[in-house]
Amino acid sequence: MPLYPETKRFLELVPDVDPEEIGVEAFRAGFRAIAEMLPKEPVDHVEDIRIPGSHFEIPARVYTPGGEHLGGVVYFHGGGFVIGDVESYDPFCRSLANASRCVVVSVDYRLAPEHKFPTAVDDACDSLAWALKNAERLGMSKGAVVAGDSAGGNLAAVSALWCKEKGMALKAQILIFPFVSFDVASRSSIENADGLFLTRKVGSWFSAQYLTRPEDALNPRFSPILAGSFSGLPPTLVVTAEYDLLRDQGEAYADILAKAGVHVTSIRVRGVTHGFIALPGIGGDTCSMIGGYLRRIYQT
Repeated sequence: MPLYPETKRFLELVPDVDPEEIGVEAFRAGFRAIAEMLPKEPVDHVEDIRIPGSHFEIPARVYTPGGEHLGGVVYFHGGGFVIGDVESYDPFCRSLANASRCVVVSVDYRLAPEHKFPTAVDDACDSLAWALKNAERLGMSKGAVVAGDSAGGNLAAVSALWCKEKGMALKAQILIFPFVSFDVASRSSIENADGLFLTRKVGSWFSAQYLTRPEDALNPRFSPILAGSFSGLPPTLVVTAEYDLLRDQGEAYADILAKAGVHVTSIRVRGVTHGFIALPGIGGDTCSMIGGYLRRIYQT
């Protein structure tokens, strides 16, 4: 279907930049500037904390909605492992906390190129393990869900597999237009290679900043679709975007999980691009849908 009007307006506001030309810091600043244009919902309580990781004290922001808390969400932001932070995801995490009635822990994992693979994975696993250990104190007495979008969806998928290996139970995983494999051959990666918001050139630049060696692309901690086993993973919600480079790999991952016996809900949102979840309108409606999924997970 055609692009939603909100998506068109958003794309008109986003400058077409080449990260190789402007550099990492300018790219990060531009991403933060886009986020500053988004509305912020009030939340009952917001607190900045530091999570004791195995190598680093990881900054995080905890959003606590009013009323009874159904559970908790550990959230990893997108940005190709290079851009994004808790500030740029503050509007979305506020909306998610209110929509789900869950405590949301937004993790400020370390970014490339200063910190190469698998640093972000280590921070994600450390943060998730800490949240599970401190669930009662955080208001997550009914358990925790891991979630993320794009590169954050990658970290959510990888850390969910790690939790399974360690015998730590999760209530669910939510993967929003996730990156799960190096893909240059699927229909969506070809159709949207020079397309909207995320292009193949930018995606390749992200990977070059994050990975130390080309062979890292075949590591399941970077490409979770290559993991040896998927059985025993928690219920999974996969959300993809129609006009997105990553659409087909996210849907392929959902199919693989379903064939492994995982309870999977896969939803393709029409008329939108990569990154749409932060936008008013269809993005807000999708956030409400995710909130409804979380409420059902915790009430069953």
